[in-house]
Amino acid sequence: MAIIPKYLTHYPNMDSAFPFHLRINRLEHGFESHRHDFLEFSYVIEGRGSEMINGVEHPMVPGAFTLVMPYQYHEIISEPGAPLRLYNCNFGIHLYAPGEELPGIDPYYTEELLPPFAQMDEREQGTIRSILEEMRSEYEGAGLWKNAIIKAKLTEVLVRFDRFRRREWGRSGQRAAACAKLQLQPRGSIWQVIRHIHDHYQDELTLSGMAERFGFSVPYLSELFKKTVGQNFLAFVHEVRIRQACGLLISTEMNVSDIAMETGYGSYNTFSRIFRETKGMTPAEYRKLRTPGTRSP
Repeated sequence: MAIIPKYLTHYPNMDSAFPFHLRINRLEHGFESHRHDFLEFSYVIEGRGSEMINGVEHPMVPGAFTLVMPYQYHEIISEPGAPLRLYNCNFGIHLYAPGEELPGIDPYYTEELLPPFAQMDEREQGTIRSILEEMRSEYEGAGLWKNAIIKAKLTEVLVRFDRFRRREWGRSGQRAAACAKLQLQPRGSIWQVIRHIHDHYQDELTLSGMAERFGFSVPYLSELFKKTVGQNFLAFVHEVRIRQACGLLISTEMNVSDIAMETGYGSYNTFSRIFRETKGMTPAEYRKLRTPGTRSP
């Protein structure tokens, strides 16, 4: 019987105004195959093992940096007697504002060709480790403007990783083969569609509209969505909108009706129904539960 990878739906601070979480993990027995709708990077400090991303395996040893894009299946295996100790960071696409580039990430096509892994050289290891430690100190502290500093350091880490892997990729002789593969791909990318939804969740979004905009046929985009995201187009749009609504419920005092409109729902009743189906409670109950002492509107 085939084992279906887990779909992880939560990480600390996910529904906050600053969807970011950083920790150091110790993996005695690795981590089972899973996927999720947020971005994740790991940086190995100690131990030995390997990681599978969408069926492709690479080593996990000190200095290994891995960037996992949303919805990619991945699994970590630790070698017996050499448990992995690594930085692990989760952050949402919407940590960066609509229209703002995801630093060090070219989701439109390059992420489908570039390796998601790089073995940093000794010089880069020292720099990355220093930045990550400063980032973790800010994250665990309560300093003024901590989120701004964390975002700046996250940006630097992602850019440094991308520069390094592109340099190594160019030296490996794989560039020509990758560019040839790119020529065979459709004009659009599923990542373009996903990012567009995250950036424009307030707008009217339809499968046919996305297919026309990004050069897909409707049946092909529908199938691509199910294959990549694991759910249909409409369910994904609702998931993005409800997540944005959760952030607004926690971080603002906006009226629930205004939040419904702000997140793309023309009807409060529709918003309330879908929110209740998704979260198992009303928006007002969610706000009260997540922000004790706050009066429900």
